Amino acid sequence: MPGTAAQIANLLESIARDAMAQFESITPEDFSRKLTLPESNTLFALATHLVGAGEFWVLVVVGKHEIPRDRQAEFVATGQVEDLLARYERWIQGVHEVLDTFPDERLDEQAERPATSQSTSTREQVDVRDALLHAVEHSALHLGHIQLTRQLLGYAPPVESE
Repeated sequence: MPGTAAQIANLLESIARDAMAQFESITPEDFSRKLTLPESNTLFALATHLVGAGEFWVLVVVGKHEIPRDRQAEFVATGQVEDLLARYERWIQGVHEVLDTFPDERLDEQAERPATSQSTSTREQVDVRDALLHAVEHSALHLGHIQLTRQLLGYAPPVESE
């Protein structure tokens, strides 16, 4: 049976792949169109923030990789869907590299956020388990935002493959 971290890796991959499926059939114009609702973001911005936060909590905080991040820029991000899909694939690969063999005994170790962290979390100290659970919670939350934004833009949910 896979360890806890490997199970979390599988869950994060599932969330990421569901987010990627939401990009199907969206026009480039709609991918960058802001809704006429207060405090809303474009699909591209939401998708960029989801992967940026996931990279931060799993690859940087837990995996100790160095990945530059400008959190504020994620909310005004623009670009090509293909580039975003490639970034998601790299994130999924990195998640598995960090977590698939991560021992359960290390889940209670303190996880250190870099001094340059732009995280809005109010908790100073987190352990590895907290960081990974936050990654799942945050990714799932923004997946929901992406799903709703897709529908508000007039698109049906993507067809699920069996």
